[in-house]
Amino acid sequence: MRPQEIEEHFRELRAAVQSGTISDDEFEAQLREFLFQDDSGVYWTIGAQTEKWYQHEDGDWVQASPPSTLERVEETTPGPDIESHETPTPPGRYLGKRVVLGLASLLLFACVVVVAVASYQLGRFSGISAPAAESATPTTHLAQSPVPEPTATPTPRGTTPLPSGEAAPSPQVTEPPEPPTSTPRPTSTPRTEPSPTPEPTLAHRHPAPVLVEPEDGAERGPGYEAVLLWKPVDNLGDDEYYHVEICWNDCSVFWGAYVRETTYTFPAFLRGEAIDERYHWHVTVRLQRGEAPAGPVDPATSPPSEVWVFSLPVR
Repeated sequence: MRPQEIEEHFRELRAAVQSGTISDDEFEAQLREFLFQDDSGVYWTIGAQTEKWYQHEDGDWVQASPPSTLERVEETTPGPDIESHETPTPPGRYLGKRVVLGLASLLLFACVVVVAVASYQLGRFSGISAPAAESATPTTHLAQSPVPEPTATPTPRGTTPLPSGEAAPSPQVTEPPEPPTSTPRPTSTPRTEPSPTPEPTLAHRHPAPVLVEPEDGAERGPGYEAVLLWKPVDNLGDDEYYHVEICWNDCSVFWGAYVRETTYTFPAFLRGEAIDERYHWHVTVRLQRGEAPAGPVDPATSPPSEVWVFSLPVR
């Protein structure tokens, strides 16, 4: 058989189980027959999740390109174990996880360096103490009013000045008049204009959606789909929709969908992307602003629901 014929037969089986023509058990039973050998006796199979070809090498399945022809292995012939729901490990999967862990370690190291430098700089600044203020009692200096110089009484007209040698009469010293007590002027309070009232923000039309299943902490084993289900909100408008958000790997990766129904099937090709096989999800009602849902840029008309977690183990 040619690999192209085997791939076409696999797609027909997957379309049949998705349309309900055959059951999941029948699908898994037929996938167990997808075991082949080449002319050299090497075993080959096609991944149920990835649709990639794998060869059996040193007791493990390794992704590779199949030869031009393959022969189906009969059930009576012993061969390596293969299950319909088990996806052989493609090369680079574990390498990708190591890269992610390495980047996380590098980021943690950078944070430690930044904290250490900040602590060092803080210690330098705290070591510089301000000069101690003198504890002496402050002395209050009283400003002395200047003593006005005595003014001589002017000589009236017609008076003959005294001859030289005679003492002039002592000038009369006049005290400066006390300044009148000034009454403070009343101050006028400036008139303040009332500030404009801000426009009200868009209020939530609906309460937060209520999640139904999978329950928080539930697990969907290999061979089972994760169908997300929540209760409908009352009076969902024609311009509103449900925004489903799913994230994994400490919510560093997101997946979103915009639906009018109250159910959403988790895509099978995303299975195995979470390092810890755990996925977080919640639902929000949003108002459609454009011709098509734009996602988080559309205003929310309900608070977000609770965040639940479900597990999707690959093996």
